[in-house]
Amino acid sequence: MLNETCWFDEPFDFMIIHYIALSISVMIYAVAFFVLIFRTPKHFSKYRNYLAAHIFSGFLLDFVMGVLWKVTVVLPVPIMCSNTIVSEYATNVFQLLPVCFAYTGASAISLFVYRMEAVIVHRSEQLLVRKVVRYVKYAFYVNIGFVILLTILIYPDLKYQKEYKQKMEVRFGTFKPYMWCDNCFFCNFDSNLFRVFFYVAGCAVVLGGLTGGIAFHVTVKALSAVSSRLTAKTRATHRNYLISLVLAAVVHVVCILVPLLGFLSAINVLISLSQFRFFPFILALVIQEHGAASTVIMFLTNNLLRKALKKMFFCDEVIPTVENSSQRRSTIVAQH
Repeated sequence: MLNETCWFDEPFDFMIIHYIALSISVMIYAVAFFVLIFRTPKHFSKYRNYLAAHIFSGFLLDFVMGVLWKVTVVLPVPIMCSNTIVSEYATNVFQLLPVCFAYTGASAISLFVYRMEAVIVHRSEQLLVRKVVRYVKYAFYVNIGFVILLTILIYPDLKYQKEYKQKMEVRFGTFKPYMWCDNCFFCNFDSNLFRVFFYVAGCAVVLGGLTGGIAFHVTVKALSAVSSRLTAKTRATHRNYLISLVLAAVVHVVCILVPLLGFLSAINVLISLSQFRFFPFILALVIQEHGAASTVIMFLTNNLLRKALKKMFFCDEVIPTVENSSQRRSTIVAQH
């Protein structure tokens, strides 16, 4: 158990903002799952399952970061401290983050690949680029396996940091007592294993982005092809789903990669901005709440989900169709 010196007082305004943001996120996820399960038509069910899995990844990350870990970066010392009931296991909670990010990436990739397959399913020829997407996706999953393995192996580098903390204290000045506890630790870039973990995780990001990007390219090209058998309404439905998905993915990229790069590879920048006390708190909050933001963007930009959301708030019946029987047939084609 951690002793009393391991606990520290968090700024009251940070706590208020944190719990308000967490409460709003929970409401967003609750509404999203309710709409997906009870307010969307049956022919939307297969794509709905992919969306639900992806949205759940955001909820999972919110829970790990906002409830279990609840990280505080104590600048000008770039150390990550936890102050929750499971702070004793802060390093183990940190090990859950790569799993959460991997789940988010895999679910996002699945959505892009599904949209690609839904568009080109009626084309008889086997596109070479379609096979490339499949191979790159497999490479991503293999890479993720190595990330998970390395996440386990770096535990000693996170847990046992007495010597590393002594080195950091020389660099940044005298530590406060709680910083010597296990609930506070650095990203130990002195460790070769941790650096390998960091680079392999970066490769996973590249492979995931490449898979989604190529799938997006194939989808757009297929929708623009003169030889496409899709009707104009079906193409419009596909385009809307794709635009909605891309905008949601942009939120993930901006709200995960930018703060992570700030925390992990721009220490000098962080320190130079340490006079702005909200800076590290905002970075952590952006990562934590990005899933809810992505969900909102997806629901606002996807025509079917937006209409289902309106129907729910106006207490209408479950959507029996998209707009009329003709458009419903087009949407069924789009989903399959």
